[in-house]
Amino acid sequence: VLTCSAPGDHLKRQTSGGGASAAGGSSPKLSPTAAGHAARRERPARVRQSSFGNDDELLDDLPPSWTLQRFQGEVMGAMKEYFVACAVDDAVSRVRELLADCPGEADELGVVAIRAAIDRDEAAQAAVVNLFCGLHRCSALEPSALVRTFEKLFVTWEDIAIDAPKAPAAILSVLIGCVRGGVVSSALLTKLPENLMAAGGKSLDAEGEELIASTAAELREFKRQATHCLDEFFVTLNSDEVKSRLREIGMKPYLHELVKKAITTSFSQQDPAAAREAVLALFQQLTADGAVSKDDLQWGVTRLLGQLEDLELDCPRASEFATDFVASLIADELVSVPFLRRCRLLRIGGGPGLRVLDAAQRRTPEYYKKHLSTADFKKELHTMILEYFNSGDEAEFGRCVRELTPLTDERSAELIRKVMALAMERSGAECEQALKLLVTLCRQEELSADALERGFDDLYSRMPDLLLDVPDAREMAQSFVVEAKKAKVLRQSWSALKAAEPAGPGDAALYSNFEEPGARDDVEGITDREAFYAAQMDAATQAQTAKAKKHH
Repeated sequence: VLTCSAPGDHLKRQTSGGGASAAGGSSPKLSPTAAGHAARRERPARVRQSSFGNDDELLDDLPPSWTLQRFQGEVMGAMKEYFVACAVDDAVSRVRELLADCPGEADELGVVAIRAAIDRDEAAQAAVVNLFCGLHRCSALEPSALVRTFEKLFVTWEDIAIDAPKAPAAILSVLIGCVRGGVVSSALLTKLPENLMAAGGKSLDAEGEELIASTAAELREFKRQATHCLDEFFVTLNSDEVKSRLREIGMKPYLHELVKKAITTSFSQQDPAAAREAVLALFQQLTADGAVSKDDLQWGVTRLLGQLEDLELDCPRASEFATDFVASLIADELVSVPFLRRCRLLRIGGGPGLRVLDAAQRRTPEYYKKHLSTADFKKELHTMILEYFNSGDEAEFGRCVRELTPLTDERSAELIRKVMALAMERSGAECEQALKLLVTLCRQEELSADALERGFDDLYSRMPDLLLDVPDAREMAQSFVVEAKKAKVLRQSWSALKAAEPAGPGDAALYSNFEEPGARDDVEGITDREAFYAAQMDAATQAQTAKAKKHH
């Protein structure tokens, strides 16, 4: 039974990967051998590939024109037709079209499809397996997507069974069918929760029942030995003993249970903060030595999130401790942000799980900002630029840019375009600030010359939309180009004509006339920068005033 310490006993984490115990003990340190291995072995979060998929796959988001509800509805409609017609090829074609539009939602597709089959009968469950096999043969469905699908079902099967009592047997049946069909590895069977196997194993055919029974027996034996191993660890804090014990036990496919058990056991220690540091140091040493993998840590985290509601019954502060732990795992690069973002998209752990993930994100912005979704990136960028216009702090803006790196070509172009566009919407003073910022970022190599050019290309390609809000946007854009060339951060040969197709003959003349002053530094009227900005950026206002006087 888990018990919680008093609020005052929860110490703040002091270092990334190590800390002192208030109870008089100390967290284990990396041995010289482990330190040497750590120098050669990448941190788990930096290893891009895992059974859950690579980082790019995990970061795939819904296109802006789609919503989750719409996607789920489309999948459900396709499945209903498939269950009636039983035409595998037609269903494969329709699902491939959906995945072409929403490639990042393959795991959600799997969840909706299996749940639709659970609500029907065994024939529907077999049909789903055939559909997955067909999608796998044409490379439309990756095994990693189905791994995420099944883990979502593994941690929610009890909720599903409330409305569908046969859900445990159905989930196991579909999983075994996918293993037999070569869609997923048989190793996925070792990730089955013990209570799911107990609830559904005996309803399978003889071969399936035997397979599940043997897997459940292995899992029970591993959990027994892992519990004994961790009980000793929290007394001795000796990581080397744990490593030796795990080598004796073997059964590596079940190591995720040790990861989860170590985390949850730390909640019930006299000093949970010191216990957390001890477990983090243990994970660091085990991963440095190759005894525990990125996959083991990820499976352990999903099981932690999936069991939060049950943990809170015995330990009301379980979510608080879990948040501390997840934030520390991120900071120590033991789990990656793309993986946790996918957990959130799949809503692993329901309400409690989402609250823990959101709280951990708020505590580690320097890691999450490198993997922002498209919507979050736009929001962050807008905030950064407005704060810069208010403060004028170029160094702070540069630091914020570093937090967002590495930027894709599209995002770097968007950053530069928005700095100029938002300045144009405000005043000449902000335009001066924007130019100064872009020059500084380029000279300090926060942004490359190629990125700056892409930003100008992006600005001119969107000129028709910008003109709707800023009528003199062309004149302002001209001034940015002229001054960027004078500062030698933009190539003299860069041309607005190459950046965007002119809307008409007048535009072509405008762009053509504009190119001349940009190539010379001694153009009359450009030597005084402030006068140049006043003339260029207030041109529209002056013209309107003159027109009004003439009319009067």
